[in-house]
Amino acid sequence: MVRSNDLILAAVWALVLSFALFGNGIGGNFVFDDTIVIVGNPFIDGQLGEFGKIFITPYFAYQPRPGLYRPLTIASYSVNAFLFGFSPVSFHIINILLHALTSFLTFILLYRLSASRIAAYAGFLFFMFLPIHTEAVTSIVGRAEILSLLFVIGSLLFVLKQRYVFASTLFFFGLLSKEMAVAFLPIFLFLELFGSRSPASGWRPGFQKVVKKIYYFIPPVIFYAVLRYIALGEHFLKNDATAVYNPIKFAPFFSGLWTSFKVFYLYIANTFFPLNLSSDYSFGQIPLVKNPFASFEAMMGIAIFCLIALLFFKVKDILMRSGIIIFLFSYFVISNWVFKTGTIMAERLFYMPSLGLAFMVGSIFTWLLSKIKNIRVLYGCASVVLVFYGLLILDRNRDWLNDANLYESAYAAAPDSIVNQINKAYLEFKAGKYVEAEEMLNKILNVVPEHVPALNLAGQNYKKLGQFQKSEELWKKAIELRTDYLRAYLSLGVLYYENMYFESAENVLTDAINIYPRWSEILFLALTKVSLEKPDDAVELIRKHFGDDPPQRELKFALGWAYFNKGDEGSAYRYFEQVKDPKINMDDFIRTFEGSRVVILGEF
Repeated sequence: MVRSNDLILAAVWALVLSFALFGNGIGGNFVFDDTIVIVGNPFIDGQLGEFGKIFITPYFAYQPRPGLYRPLTIASYSVNAFLFGFSPVSFHIINILLHALTSFLTFILLYRLSASRIAAYAGFLFFMFLPIHTEAVTSIVGRAEILSLLFVIGSLLFVLKQRYVFASTLFFFGLLSKEMAVAFLPIFLFLELFGSRSPASGWRPGFQKVVKKIYYFIPPVIFYAVLRYIALGEHFLKNDATAVYNPIKFAPFFSGLWTSFKVFYLYIANTFFPLNLSSDYSFGQIPLVKNPFASFEAMMGIAIFCLIALLFFKVKDILMRSGIIIFLFSYFVISNWVFKTGTIMAERLFYMPSLGLAFMVGSIFTWLLSKIKNIRVLYGCASVVLVFYGLLILDRNRDWLNDANLYESAYAAAPDSIVNQINKAYLEFKAGKYVEAEEMLNKILNVVPEHVPALNLAGQNYKKLGQFQKSEELWKKAIELRTDYLRAYLSLGVLYYENMYFESAENVLTDAINIYPRWSEILFLALTKVSLEKPDDAVELIRKHFGDDPPQRELKFALGWAYFNKGDEGSAYRYFEQVKDPKINMDDFIRTFEGSRVVILGEF
């Protein structure tokens, strides 16, 4: 039984330390994958109008090809926006609060399994101070990792109390948060068989009882599988990762296996020696291992794995053995040992496996206390490590404040990653250094000539250089390679619109919104229809998807422009008043674009 004083103290420490360690990231923008998952997601609109549809929709709205289904995480973003608006500040604060709650439950689980205050506090503090957690907490899309682990720990706590209906419910919530929660099942089996039984008791009776308890967890798995199939269809058990994102997926079996052990070592190294963290480790950064004896990292990964497995069979301490089970089975989900994931390595994915490491650290710390005479030395060393880790977290949070910081830090830490090179080229592009960006992108496309994001960015860069034909060719190639890549459709449609190829623009943008009706494509399709003298179609298009009062300023202008071209000046002026600078009178505002067939956004 956990003492009430310890519960209060752990809760306070969890809350205080979470904000102390991650609070300097609260002012950060939506960055990296946040912009794909959250910004522009039609279900995160601040209104909850189609909240129920989230549970039958892919993680990337209307895009089942990635094979991701995490509706509870998306639902949390939707409620977040509904309650607190679209500022990233509230999203960051909620992430920190969820991390604090997860850390607090980690303490309780440690205490219940070990019955040791010292082990519980040691593992709890280790978990809280891990710099590798920065991506899971400070990156807003890391919420999927936090929620899945939160519900898994909650489910395990109910298992220890033999409240299996509640445990089953939280397990279901964990699955809906992220696929990682499937690791709960083998962890549950271990705790049921060995977690609360004396060594003298027999094995088979315990196993027979466990078989009956498994039935509680069959309904959530079935229900989750049905919902996942409805959302993803043929992509139910697939992902669309290319060799750029996960080279192991396309490697020969043994080469992939050796490389996966290399990655295993890199995760461990980045956990305990987090001096060179990166937001990406894709193609180029982690070369495939053909001969394990020629790779120090692969051999170390194999050695560490064997050592951990040996410890499981050698030690009797339930906390150590539980930690090993939690670590290995949660890591197995992301390991690429059997099932190939969407990425070769990502720091946020280590959030759940690190729980197992926290258990192991708690066990080792109590063992060291029993062996070392001068415990002040041990506590002093532990304090130094925690302070060092804390400073690294504070520094790492700054990397996640904006895209520029993140891309620069990632390129510095992992310069051979193709994704990091593309992001570096993007920074050159945004800075107006188009020649430098062209040089970088040409080198990238020589290595990965069919990488769609690189093709899209190269097209944007050639457009800035005035080489429209090259832009058109690259965007067409991107669409041919990936028919649901909406950025290429938008780029090509805008190119046609701005150069007055209105029929071509209409065709491309119509194809885009048939895939996924984002407001950006709808905006330019509406403007194109006005240019084609179809203002009624433009009005109907916007009203169909966003009603008479769309939230985007640009769509309000497009409605006003359509009504103006219909001759309905009253309706047009009503929308123009909402978007024009109050210091400019209406006649001057209209004069800036009246008679134009193409409206360059930014004029108002």
